[in-house]
Amino acid sequence: MDAIEAITTRKAQRAFGPDPVEPEKLKSIIDAGRHAMSARNLQPWQFVVIYNRDSLREIGALCATGKFVSDAPAAIVVLKDTTNTRWADIDCAQAVQNMATASWSLGLGTCWVGNFDGQKIAQMLGVPAQWAIFTILAFGYPNSANPPQSRPLKPRQEMVHYERWGNHQPA
Repeated sequence: MDAIEAITTRKAQRAFGPDPVEPEKLKSIIDAGRHAMSARNLQPWQFVVIYNRDSLREIGALCATGKFVSDAPAAIVVLKDTTNTRWADIDCAQAVQNMATASWSLGLGTCWVGNFDGQKIAQMLGVPAQWAIFTILAFGYPNSANPPQSRPLKPRQEMVHYERWGNHQPA
């Protein structure tokens, strides 16, 4: 699967099958995140890989909108460097997008969680004070009995402007 196909066919996967995620696939996904662009090449991220079923359940219980983490075969907690606050969120978002795209290209589904108790999760994982939870990515093979619903994109002509706002026709 090429990059464009992975980007345009990927959906947020919240239902996973029972099969475990191979460590080699997670290493490839992490490497995709590590290769993200970052301001001044600061690479303000760290990754905590979670396979332990009890840990996944505990993290899932601390996610207001990400209970699916509890049922995922694996998760990666993405940390951001709090001493690099100016660009860390943008940099980490680029890493996460790379990871999500790589996941889909490897046959895995993922969804990132944005509403969670970061302090409790950081404490649970022994995260040093310099680092904060940026997001949590749950990973697994898609559950074909419960596929994500397709949602239509807004038409290109509603969101693309050429040279000036309101000009929807290319030159």
